[in-house]
Amino acid sequence: MNSEYSKVRSIRRPVSLGKRSQRSTRTKKKKGGDEEKTQGATKKSLFSHRAKNETNPEETEAFANICRCLIEHRWYHGVMPRGEISTLLEDEGDFCVRKTTERGKPIVCISVKCQKEVRHFPLVFENGQWTLKNLIKTRRFYEVVELLNALVTEKIALSGAILVRAVPRPDYYIPHSDISLICKLGEGAFGEVWKGSLKRHEDGKAKKAEEKSAAPSSAAPSSAGSALSGNSEKGKSRLYVAVKKMKGNATKAMTEEFVMEAKLMRQLVHPNIVTVYGVAPSEEPLMIVLELAGNGCLKSYVAKYQCPPDQLLQFTADAARGMAYLSSKLVIHRDLAARNLLLGTFVEVKISDFGLSSSGKTEIKVKQMKVPIRWLAPETLEEGVFSTKTDVWAYAVTLWEIFTRCQTDPYPGLTNQQAKDLIRGDALPMNPPEGTPPIVAKIMEDCFNKNPDDRPSFAAILKRLRPDEDVSAYEPKDQSVTSPVKRANAPSAEQSARSKRPSRK
Repeated sequence: MNSEYSKVRSIRRPVSLGKRSQRSTRTKKKKGGDEEKTQGATKKSLFSHRAKNETNPEETEAFANICRCLIEHRWYHGVMPRGEISTLLEDEGDFCVRKTTERGKPIVCISVKCQKEVRHFPLVFENGQWTLKNLIKTRRFYEVVELLNALVTEKIALSGAILVRAVPRPDYYIPHSDISLICKLGEGAFGEVWKGSLKRHEDGKAKKAEEKSAAPSSAAPSSAGSALSGNSEKGKSRLYVAVKKMKGNATKAMTEEFVMEAKLMRQLVHPNIVTVYGVAPSEEPLMIVLELAGNGCLKSYVAKYQCPPDQLLQFTADAARGMAYLSSKLVIHRDLAARNLLLGTFVEVKISDFGLSSSGKTEIKVKQMKVPIRWLAPETLEEGVFSTKTDVWAYAVTLWEIFTRCQTDPYPGLTNQQAKDLIRGDALPMNPPEGTPPIVAKIMEDCFNKNPDDRPSFAAILKRLRPDEDVSAYEPKDQSVTSPVKRANAPSAEQSARSKRPSRK
């Protein structure tokens, strides 16, 4: 870590957050006793007490201006949530400053590692000065950096915690000033996706990330041609990107989930996975900066263009390759569908939307789900279980979407309850669309196996689609570790032996 941050320092003097003239006027005699008493009665801090979730636009904007003054310091981590900050503070005394909320109001706090846990101490900004809530009321500072320096140099204990080393922002933090939003591409329940541009710097990090994300897969057709838009739209100083932006009034839980998605995606580097350039947490709204898929969403693409069967087959192989990579990294996507498959510069599939994904586990069980029912496996409906093999089931549904050219959602004309009944039943839940290549039809049938242990792995699926491609990198090194845990109420061996089920009429 840079030794510059062994103490709290700044290359240039920070912008003052209070009027220096107050120092000289504090001791002056005040005129007009009655007027002084009235002023004292109405004098309040910048953020007076309000009911929970009650905000004042003027106060919110004033506080935003104050936080913008903190951005110049690398120990200020913006709106990053507790969970992410805890991973950055590794040693005793490591600390940083971040923005959060308390009773619905924005505040600034110090997060410090103390006795193997991270503790958080709110700061108070009052009358142009900073202090610590309920800790050192008698000492006030005009700038946060002065307060921090006092805590570090004088080793002032904050309920047992002593500040030792300021931890700088990671390199993947992107300043809001480097991002320009151009037009909105879409939106969901908690966020919006925009086309934007990212300022390039001399260190070339954006360029390296761009080259990595734009590289075609080994099986991409050489005649794929140029992109319709996106990474091919290069300027000398800016890179066109996709920006996932949180909507206003986000809760702490929503912010935590948003950051976890970005954290997971940062670890995934593959031609068939959307690349994350970084996150922008210094101001609100919080944003994730992604590569721009030049050819848009696969669902829209196949519905609009007359894609030949060979190209549809290529899409299925690309999706299997990306999912095989995720499976090898112990990532469960949980929301695989045509709507979450994008097309890059070379019209290659790139898997996106990891908002529901989990990593590091072979199987997870949840009580409440927001995933569309028509892509769920039977064990998910019955037990709330997700695994790589439930992703395999969703892959079969996605194959049906691709070869119907996404003209309708799965199980057309049926209610959700009727779709559930088919998913749980012994028969094949849906037949391959007309014109589906035999190899894809057989893969769909195998992926729709009632017993998850009898479904093929993504590496095996890719090998069947691309026999000449080396899939050894995607195969599990230790089957006992990567195979899903068998459940006590899983179908019996006699039930799983029904490899050929009658098709639905």
